[in-house]
Amino acid sequence: MNIIRILGNVTLACCSASLSTILYNYFHKEETEVLFFYGIVPICNLHHNIPTITLPIQNNECFECKVNIIIGYLNKAKTTLDICMYMLNHELLANAIIGAYKRGVNVRLILNEDNSTSTWKIGNIGILKKTKKDKHKEYLMHHKFVIIDNKKVILGSMNWTKISVRANFENVFITNNNELVYSFSQEFQRLWKQFN
Repeated sequence: MNIIRILGNVTLACCSASLSTILYNYFHKEETEVLFFYGIVPICNLHHNIPTITLPIQNNECFECKVNIIIGYLNKAKTTLDICMYMLNHELLANAIIGAYKRGVNVRLILNEDNSTSTWKIGNIGILKKTKKDKHKEYLMHHKFVIIDNKKVILGSMNWTKISVRANFENVFITNNNELVYSFSQEFQRLWKQFN
């Protein structure tokens, strides 16, 4: 009798796990986007303020168009924005972070060093930020990732600096993959505690 009950429980658990996977896959559409910055590339007519006959279309080469894609994701943040960035001095990206904070989004920032006007401005309006402490002084906090609402992560090689956007070969990967978002959330929490 116990064996039948155990087999019934195992069967029910397997069916429940399978149903959960099916429902997750049905309702959670995985989204990814990859942006490449190619070093010094001319900006598009829209960003040169050259009138175009048709509506402006995103230029796949224009670094300003790509920065606007990242800003678009930041502007969609509703509850939380956790930013872990080696360097951040790009004014438009910093302004998008400040805009999220002013909309009521809980913003936290981890930096290697707080050495730019943009990050001072962020801290002066009340956004929580931490930097690596003296006991870690010989090591770099070299991460570059942002977690939006614990549902999406932006990561890649690119620091959020003017030079990275305009003159470097960089990559940015954006995804809502739950496992990746969870891993980066755990790393952010670990560093937030470590740099206390």
